[in-house]
Amino acid sequence: MTKSETDNKPKADRIVVDNSNLSELKATCDEAVERILSRHPQDGSSAKSQGFAPFKVSHFHTDLRLVLGYTASAIMICTSIWAYFIEKEWNRNKQACAIAVVAYIILSAIQMADSYLQANTIFTGTRKMLSNRIETEHLTIASPPLPKATKKGSKAPNGKPILTPPAYTLQFEYTRKSNKGKSLLGRKSDSLPLGHLGEWFTEEGEFVEDIFEQRLLSGLHKAFGQ
Repeated sequence: MTKSETDNKPKADRIVVDNSNLSELKATCDEAVERILSRHPQDGSSAKSQGFAPFKVSHFHTDLRLVLGYTASAIMICTSIWAYFIEKEWNRNKQACAIAVVAYIILSAIQMADSYLQANTIFTGTRKMLSNRIETEHLTIASPPLPKATKKGSKAPNGKPILTPPAYTLQFEYTRKSNKGKSLLGRKSDSLPLGHLGEWFTEEGEFVEDIFEQRLLSGLHKAFGQ
């Protein structure tokens, strides 16, 4: 995308980040993955030209961790209020307080375990496709930590080494089933290299989502064998 094209984009649609902050660059890409895979294709977009059908996103694990966290906090707050204002004698409220502490620890442990098992997962979704039969596709995508930037052989005019931005690679698991999930038609699990960050971030730090979208969708189409 040329500079004039990016300048003509509405400010509300532009995403500009600090291109020296790798965490911010990666987070922008990770958030774009779900946005691209779950929205309906717009006219003139890469998704429309490739005939892409959106996935229905699942936030089950995120919602589960929120419920566990709120429940654990509510138990402790309610028990503390009860012990402070109603049953103030320690000999009478210590058993209830102990139970509340144990419940808090158990719920927090489940919350941490779920977060650990999800690890770098940034997208989980399903979609139904109709060919000769109804097929259900399930896709899970993880975004591992970025590698370090690599140095080029040449140097900048100021004598500093020229760095190639880190490569952005995703890990995916894909299954396709029919007969209400009873028949497995295909399964794939592999890495999906999309390129390095400098290919869709400008020197000013603007995120060019059209390029990223094209790389992501074309990569998934090839990986799925479609």
